[in-house]
Amino acid sequence: MNEEFSQERAPGEYAVVRKAALELLCETEAGSRFVDEVLSEHIGRFERRDRHLLQEISYGALRHQNTLDRLLKIYVKLSMDRQRAPVRWALRLGAYQLVYLSRVPAHAAVNQTLEGMKSFQGIGRKDVGFVNAILHRLIGDITRKTGDEPAEPDDPSILPVRDGYCHFSRPVLPLVRLDQVDHLSVKYSYPRWLVKGWLDRFGAQEARALLIAGNRTPRLCARITARAPSPAEVVEALQGDGFEVEAGEDEQSVLFAGGGPGPSEALEKGWIQFQDLTAIQIGAALAPPAGARVLDLCSAPGTKAVQLLERLGTEGSLLATDRSESRLALVEENLSGLEGNWKAATLPTEPASIELGESFTHILVDAPCSNTGVLGRRPEARWRGRREDLNSLAELQDGLLDAAVRHLRPGGRLVYSTCSIEPQENEERVAALLRRCPFLVELDTRLFLPHRVDSDGGYYSLLTRSASKED
Repeated sequence: MNEEFSQERAPGEYAVVRKAALELLCETEAGSRFVDEVLSEHIGRFERRDRHLLQEISYGALRHQNTLDRLLKIYVKLSMDRQRAPVRWALRLGAYQLVYLSRVPAHAAVNQTLEGMKSFQGIGRKDVGFVNAILHRLIGDITRKTGDEPAEPDDPSILPVRDGYCHFSRPVLPLVRLDQVDHLSVKYSYPRWLVKGWLDRFGAQEARALLIAGNRTPRLCARITARAPSPAEVVEALQGDGFEVEAGEDEQSVLFAGGGPGPSEALEKGWIQFQDLTAIQIGAALAPPAGARVLDLCSAPGTKAVQLLERLGTEGSLLATDRSESRLALVEENLSGLEGNWKAATLPTEPASIELGESFTHILVDAPCSNTGVLGRRPEARWRGRREDLNSLAELQDGLLDAAVRHLRPGGRLVYSTCSIEPQENEERVAALLRRCPFLVELDTRLFLPHRVDSDGGYYSLLTRSASKED
């Protein structure tokens, strides 16, 4: 844990952080946005060390809610789903700090969570007293925290936490010998369907490694843009502004050791753009040359569009499209002020209705997906999907691919990508496309598994259309 989490200031200052966490978690649950989008609206009013704490407890309570709910079920008669949202999230926030954060003293975690509740709209004294009683019962069952490996790795009274293990005076996990899926689902806080799918596909050892990787937030990464000087100068500028960074092995990126930067020369001058290593490689796979005509079909929020536009020069052009007008506005914001020819357009809801009136030499389809490759960065994604959703997503992905092929010139190149690691959204979609379109040829494909690449997971396939006009 970062040293910023140690309790060395007035309790009221940290209570404000707990209240903000409670607000954004309730707001995230009530809406359809990702927590990082809501967090960006709250975080600006906090100092840097408070931002780290706010992000840690918000992401942590959201990511580990399955584990926390099963733990709290020991003490709470009414199921967590039936608790009012502010009470439910206050319990999770308090429990997360007690179980997972070793440097926050138990009394501080409880007291500051309660203080944060008191000024929250709709919370009464009875609610505060209820949460206080439950959290103190939890404290009584935690016997110790240690960094040592447990003698029995599947001991039901031990939970893996940051930098070690939390020991309880009673079993808190389902027995692995009775139900391995349920044991891993509660232990690592994932939905059962996802755990079962990974066990069946990868086996126990690799599935467990995937589950662990999805509970770690990958290091923040930024791509070095075409406007930047050498990578060494970018690193020097960021270090001069007080950030711990190092150049990536690909010489196209920088990696941050701590949290992301606030004001910095490199950011203000457009030398860097925040983008994960896997996303950088997906954007680079299309590799349009100067002068190409490029379509970014599912463009929002626009980071890959910027990456593509930088390659095109003054003779090329980029069309960035998306189904959401509000998300397309993010694309326009990212592209504004950049050199090059680009325009943005809203797509119809149905892929079959997409008709852009022109053809392209290079097309990127970064399709909507289940996000199972980026669960470390998007902690709520695991709770928003169901196994059945893969079927509707596959139908949408097929439609987008068909629309892309309709606009791809003979000899042109197409990259299909997702931030999923599920074969139903990746390899199976490309195989189905190749059956429908025998004039396409797959040139390259990569699956990025988070525990193997130490970054976000994802997938891409690079295809080309035969130059024949008779396809």
